[in-house]
Amino acid sequence: MHKSEVRGQRSIVKQARTRQGSDAPRHGKRGQTMIFMAMVIVMIAFAALFYFDVHKILHVKAISRNGGDSAALAGARWQAISLNLIGSLNVAQAMAITDNLSSGLATSPEAELIAELQRRVTFSGPMFGYVASQQAAKNNGIFNQDAFETDLRAHVDLVLTDYLEFFPEPFEPVPPYNNAWEEYAAMLTLLADHGIAVNAAWQYYQNYSHTNHLLLNPGFYDAIAGRSWCWFFYNAYDELRNYNNWTDWDDLPIIERDPPVNSEIYSLFMRRVTVLDNVPSLSTENDWYAQIEALRTLLIQLEDDQDVVLENFDADWAFYHPGRWGGWSGNIPGNFPWDGDIREQYDYAGADIAVGVMAETERHTDFQGADTVNWSAGAKAFGDLGDGRRPNTYGLVLPAYTDVRLIPIDATMSGGNGQLRHGWLEFILIYLPQYMEYGPSVLPTGNWYANQLRTWERRSFRETGVEWLLDNSDDCYTPPSGGGGGGGSGGTFRGH
Repeated sequence: MHKSEVRGQRSIVKQARTRQGSDAPRHGKRGQTMIFMAMVIVMIAFAALFYFDVHKILHVKAISRNGGDSAALAGARWQAISLNLIGSLNVAQAMAITDNLSSGLATSPEAELIAELQRRVTFSGPMFGYVASQQAAKNNGIFNQDAFETDLRAHVDLVLTDYLEFFPEPFEPVPPYNNAWEEYAAMLTLLADHGIAVNAAWQYYQNYSHTNHLLLNPGFYDAIAGRSWCWFFYNAYDELRNYNNWTDWDDLPIIERDPPVNSEIYSLFMRRVTVLDNVPSLSTENDWYAQIEALRTLLIQLEDDQDVVLENFDADWAFYHPGRWGGWSGNIPGNFPWDGDIREQYDYAGADIAVGVMAETERHTDFQGADTVNWSAGAKAFGDLGDGRRPNTYGLVLPAYTDVRLIPIDATMSGGNGQLRHGWLEFILIYLPQYMEYGPSVLPTGNWYANQLRTWERRSFRETGVEWLLDNSDDCYTPPSGGGGGGGSGGTFRGH
């Protein structure tokens, strides 16, 4: 081979090697670019999923708000309907009594029938309100909750045991029921069978009197669940350090048993006055006022009439409960953010509603399960007797309610002391007394509060809290006074 040809081949080989060497870095840079682009795509996808999650949570929160608010308004509307109907029946009763006394009769079967109808309305009206609340929430996208249904069915068991034993019948039963409590339990069971989407603040007939007992403080169980050692430092430090076992607790206060005058759910907070001569003097500007005044005038005329034996005559009137229908603004927490004063004609407490709904939403950017959105709402019926007179001006229930409005949870009389918490009332009324008698071995596993109390019984749990506070108690701060959240833990429902 000619030397020039050899040199040419060598040159070609050298150039090829040079090109290969120069291309290697380019391939490396191209690979880095692909990795970078993949990371950017992943970040963009994660940001998009996060945005989607946030939008979904806000959407579910809006659904919960609409469902809770509509449920509260629907229930309050039935409270207003019930109060107006009961007030109209008071007027009808006055008319029946007036007619009978004017005819020289010492009894009034019509008035007795009207009073019995009032007693039924006191229970059935709020029950219809609870049905309306369920439907309003479901119409706004809120689904049934098994936990709420479980609470209701547990309460049915309580009605069929304790109530049958301790309480008189609230109204005359209708066949096939032999006792009104059986009929009441059947109505609650029918509600449970259709599913419960709205949790309501119940006013149970039996409850503990006002007390500072630690086991009756919902904040105690919240602190256990959250390992909130600073809460214990301010509220139960001695118990955390010195507790040995369940026998160390002071006895629970005696359970108060209120007579069954009102419905437990969406209570109207009335009382019944079985007298004839305790009819208040009312204005005669409207027909029902005139009828009540005519009755009062007739009673004065018959006071010395020997032909009418009034001692054998009973009239069962529906009155507002004086312990509940006082000033509204005086019952609202002092640290509640006010803007102006409540006008006098609307400054009355009494019947109101507190409800809670719950919804869940799965997140794509979190693998710890679903987010739970809870929404609480309060509502109240409003009206007046004319000229700015409050509905409870005369004590006697009269038709006066024309509107319902949402109110802050802090301003409700129904939603305090853990009554909107799933499982709370059943825990303190059923499981807690059993625990106090037999110890932690009888606590059920399906109740959240019972589970926290079982955690409290572990010595290692309490020792962990004591050790943490020995090193970190200086970091605890005094919570603001007047806050909610179970005493010293601070926090409040505010609007919702």
